[in-house]
Amino acid sequence: MPKPPQLPKIEYGTLWEAGQTWDAWLKACQGPAQDEMSGIYASAEVPADVAAALQGLKRPVHVLAIAEDWCGDVRRNTPVLAKVCAASPNVRLRLIDKENHPDVMVRYLTNGAEAIPIFLFFNDKFVEVGNWGPRPAACKLFMARGKGCGDLEAARAKIKEYYQADRHRTTVKELADLIGIAGAERV
Repeated sequence: MPKPPQLPKIEYGTLWEAGQTWDAWLKACQGPAQDEMSGIYASAEVPADVAAALQGLKRPVHVLAIAEDWCGDVRRNTPVLAKVCAASPNVRLRLIDKENHPDVMVRYLTNGAEAIPIFLFFNDKFVEVGNWGPRPAACKLFMARGKGCGDLEAARAKIKEYYQADRHRTTVKELADLIGIAGAERV
């Protein structure tokens, strides 16, 4: 039996260093996307207990976001990630675009598609400990059910309702949990 093709090794530390900071990435965004994301960043809340846990991290955590400002899920979730990362001086965020990094994107397909955003979580030695995206787990289930029954419009409506009711709380928790894993000092 033939061996499957191997993807080239990626030096994630180098890739992270080459990424943009949140402020630089947001500044480069075009038109209404920049205003929308600035508003979401301003309104997203990191609960006090989550902020305290993030501030207690002793080791650096590196987060790499694969994002493009034209994507609705990016505009909705990337500002929340930036807000969560900003809650700790030990959490460092950089962003890259998927178009210039197909070698990275191909490793994080969602049901065979290049769905974004994808957030990658690394410890201080750039060992990947998890990834997140393109939306919270509950929303992924809505989309899967919509595909399963052939009603994507109903799935999109459920996702919209979910986001309005949840107000980023689940996204904050899921992202903070992954940051906590990346910064863990013990099992």
